[in-house]
Parts: sequence; C-alpha cells; structure tokens
Amino acid sequence: MIEHICPNPGAPYADCVVVEDKYLYLSGLTSEDLDTGAAIGGDITTQTRIVLENLKTLLERHGSDMDHVIRCEIVLTDFSERPEMNKEYVKHFDPAHMPSRICYGNVVLSGENKIEILATAIKK
Repeated sequence: MIEHICPNPGAPYADCVVVEDKYLYLSGLTSEDLDTGAAIGGDITTQTRIVLENLKTLLERHGSDMDHVIRCEIVLTDFSERPEMNKEYVKHFDPAHMPSRICYGNVVLSGENKIEILATAIKK
C-alpha cells in the first residue's frame, strides 16, 4: 500500500509518501515555518537547523524519529558552505544512527534557500 500525503492538493508532488506503512519518503525540506509555509532566511547554519528541526517534527507526526532516518540527500546553493552545514547537521543525529548521505552543491534553489534536504526513514 502506498499513501501520498499532500497537504497542498495543488502541489505537483507529495510532501511524504508512505510505503507499506513502514517506509517514509519525505520531499525536499527547506527553511520554512511549518505552520504558515513562510520562508525563514538566515545563514547556512540557521537554515540547516530549521530544516532538521522540521524534519524531526514531520517524522514524529508520521511515527518515526531522527534515529530512524536511513538516508539524506542534501542540496546546497554554495558547496563551500558544506563545513558549516556539517557542524550543525551532526548535532541532530545520534552518532550511532547516522544515515547514509549524499551532498551536492552549487545548485539554484528557490527564493533565499541555501539548503534543501530530502530524507528516507522507517517507522518505529
């Protein structure tokens, strides 16, 4: 069974796809207020923190947590900001449960977004 979670029916994608009530595939998260959808600017550290806090919130809504993230894909507008992003990124995961990851950069993102993170997780 596949469940597509689309809080905005007009969007051309699902925010989260749940497969077999076990696997969570979250679309790219950017630095935004989850309640209003308003973009939140700031430097790469601030935006990384907000994205990962949002990821934690969404995972908990769907029966998972940061320890159950199995893969992240990170897109940066400026790859030279990777060290600063990594300093914040590691604060949000238990070192014993770090997900697999790919990070690439020098990509154009919408608005003032400096980072976008896609995640795959399993339910607890």
